[in-house]
Amino acid sequence: MERGIGRIFSWWAPGRDRRPPPGKDVKVRVSVALPRGEEILLVRHRRDARYYWVLPGGGLEPGESLTDCGAREVREETGLAVGIRRLLYVGEVRSPSGRKHALDLIFLGELTEVGQRLRPSRHWVIEEPRFIPLRDLPSVALYPPIAFEILEDAEAGWSRTPRYLGNLWMDAAPEEIGLMAAP
Repeated sequence: MERGIGRIFSWWAPGRDRRPPPGKDVKVRVSVALPRGEEILLVRHRRDARYYWVLPGGGLEPGESLTDCGAREVREETGLAVGIRRLLYVGEVRSPSGRKHALDLIFLGELTEVGQRLRPSRHWVIEEPRFIPLRDLPSVALYPPIAFEILEDAEAGWSRTPRYLGNLWMDAAPEEIGLMAAP
């Protein structure tokens, strides 16, 4: 049996499968769908020269509840105080190589204070938070690509049963699949 650092890093040995051991690198991301009338809150991200939109959210911290994570992430990214109503979707984001794997839990949120204003985050990847008309959702570069599911649930009054969406990994850039990603 290997001891010490050799045991810990033995999976990095030359010629071995370089994927982390199963279950060692699964991240949990909590996102919040926050409707306001006929709009939904999205956050525009920028990576290099590419722009895309996401629901506000981020990584679960040790010891944090899923609902606390969702509320914290919305406040950090947009400045808005929200309550979390219920789970909408569960999705996975698994790369074809298996090296990247995240569990994405998407909750329905609601504003908890009247008269709140959007405040841009200081995080380097976030360009701006914005309420986007639901009718425009199919034409924006949304990651993960769940515009259809959001529109279905909005039409149903956000009353549908939570759903598992499967693997939401996307290899293609937004412009390659017909989505507009301009600022």
